[in-house]
Amino acid sequence: MRLNLNKSLTHIQEQVSSDSLTNSCSGEGCQVYLTDIPSQKVIIDVEKEFDARGESGKRCDRMLFYDNDAKKTFIAVPIELKSGKAEESDVREKLENSLKFAATIAPNRKEGGETVYVPVLFHGRGINWTNPRHRQQFTVNFQGKPLQILIGRCGRKRNLANLLSEAGYL
Repeated sequence: MRLNLNKSLTHIQEQVSSDSLTNSCSGEGCQVYLTDIPSQKVIIDVEKEFDARGESGKRCDRMLFYDNDAKKTFIAVPIELKSGKAEESDVREKLENSLKFAATIAPNRKEGGETVYVPVLFHGRGINWTNPRHRQQFTVNFQGKPLQILIGRCGRKRNLANLLSEAGYL
């Protein structure tokens, strides 16, 4: 399922098994809509890719890569899918591990742009919070900085585009 893509996205495709490439961010009983997401993109089934590499450890379900030409950024979006309730600590661990993986396959952005990492959780029935007072601070640590985890609901129309647009990544 290799596509004719720009240099950055081709680089991503070359870093992973062709069996891990997919055209959907949905799975695990959770519908994610790609409406208004750039047509030039790469989506990886992270479970399949970790299995192909013989890597164990927690990881997210999907990884989306695309260019935001207007902002000269390359966007890496690890996506955790939970059709039911999500456990805060489990989501954090999966997204942190997946961000590290994304950084190993993202292209080196010497040409002036930067790679931006945007962790996302889609859930069906809420989140079990370890500390409910920290809901506004649902973050993961990545490269020495906290990254806000964007949270959306499974099955809502334009759910991925709405999250990424509201946060300024589309």
